Amino acid sequence: MSSTNIMQINDDDDDMMSSPPSSPPWEILNLVSHYLDSNTLAIATCVSKTWSTCFSSDHLWDPLCAATFPTLATTLGSVAASLPRHRLYALGHTAALCRQRKPRKPRLSLDRLLFVIAVHLPGGSLNLIKPCNDMQRDPHGLFRFDVEVVEERELSLEELKEARVTWTVAEKDWKAVFVLAEESVGKLASGVDGFFSKELPSPGCCSNTMSSGLVADIRFGLKDSQDSRRRSGGRMSRIEKVSVGVMSVLNWRHVSVEDVLFYLEHFLHV
Repeated sequence: MSSTNIMQINDDDDDMMSSPPSSPPWEILNLVSHYLDSNTLAIATCVSKTWSTCFSSDHLWDPLCAATFPTLATTLGSVAASLPRHRLYALGHTAALCRQRKPRKPRLSLDRLLFVIAVHLPGGSLNLIKPCNDMQRDPHGLFRFDVEVVEERELSLEELKEARVTWTVAEKDWKAVFVLAEESVGKLASGVDGFFSKELPSPGCCSNTMSSGLVADIRFGLKDSQDSRRRSGGRMSRIEKVSVGVMSVLNWRHVSVEDVLFYLEHFLHV
């Protein structure tokens, strides 16, 4: 081969190296696309306008939607027929990630809270202030606590029936307070410990017309005084402990500590 021909071949090679690569034919893109998964298809749509048009085609995303999110594909596929299938797949993928996301922990903790319980009685009030971290916690993680009463005041059944209870939750250093139950009227019958309940307001993020579904539950643990009974001929009792908690109106069971801490965050502005 002559030197002239060799130089011509080299020039042709240089021209090929310097020219920008051309896009593959549309038919090739369409053929290859059927072998790509959803992640690769999504990346391919970002390469160019031509690739975006090719790899966003409904006939590629329809089977992916039907296989991965069949309910969503059936429901929205008929209601929103004009919605591109790659958008439908993106909606399903985002919704799935949201369901898998672990819920965050409350910013508020029991160690930062104080319970202030005021029992209003005919002969004067009984005030209890107790840090939450000084109280024994429920082994099942439920929001219920017992507050021991040191004062040994003897009360008749009639006096206990007139009792009113206010339960306030406060942050330490009194940065913020929230009244869970104010002047709650109890239910007391002969031979039965007293209990009080007050429906809690809806959090600030919800409409005032909506119920929180929560109830503040307060109970007296009463102890009979046998000496007083013999002296006066009537039943005399003292409040041995006050039990407080938050219950759900759905099943009338105590809710978890985390649920109540999330609820209190709205009112204590944590």
